[in-house]
Amino acid sequence: MKKYLATVSVTALISVAPFAMAASSTDLTVTGTITPSACLPTLSGNGVVDYGKISAKDLNQDTNTKLEDRTVTLSVKCDATTKFALKGIDNRIGSSDLKSMFGLGKINGTQNIGRFLVSMMSAVADGVAAQPIKSKDGQTGWHGHLFWMPGDYASVAARDDFSQPISVQDLTLELALQTYIYRADGLDLTNEVKIDGSATLEMKYL
Repeated sequence: MKKYLATVSVTALISVAPFAMAASSTDLTVTGTITPSACLPTLSGNGVVDYGKISAKDLNQDTNTKLEDRTVTLSVKCDATTKFALKGIDNRIGSSDLKSMFGLGKINGTQNIGRFLVSMMSAVADGVAAQPIKSKDGQTGWHGHLFWMPGDYASVAARDDFSQPISVQDLTLELALQTYIYRADGLDLTNEVKIDGSATLEMKYL
């Protein structure tokens, strides 16, 4: 009985379809906002954190090796007070075993070298202490957080309200980096290996 009813229903729909009224047009809407101000992000040391040469013998064989913590300063200067966010993009995606950290590249295209964590510290917006915040889509769900993970949109908020970014003209933010090399017994270290971490901070106007 159930099979019969299903067949009848399909037949009825097919027979009615030619008589249905179809829309003769549809709309395509293109939206956006052109902002009169622009912002320029820069990193101290041209954004390069160089650990120099590390002997393979100094790496831990069966645990990750933590390198010396480093800090770089992120500065954003805008033509006028502007509400913005920066998206963290991992240019070595797939080479970190944790989604919360950025990768350091691969050996022979197969062995992950390591990862690094970025923490947002000491934010100062137009001379006033501010709170680092982040969002997954750059629009909703803003909340106070120190860890800047790949794909996160980062901005700053007032210290008494973490729910939304504030407009800023001059921002400085310390980025603390914690870098780890994976256990040496899982890496091919017969030749020199280049630590090749790379991330892009992409500006988005809100």
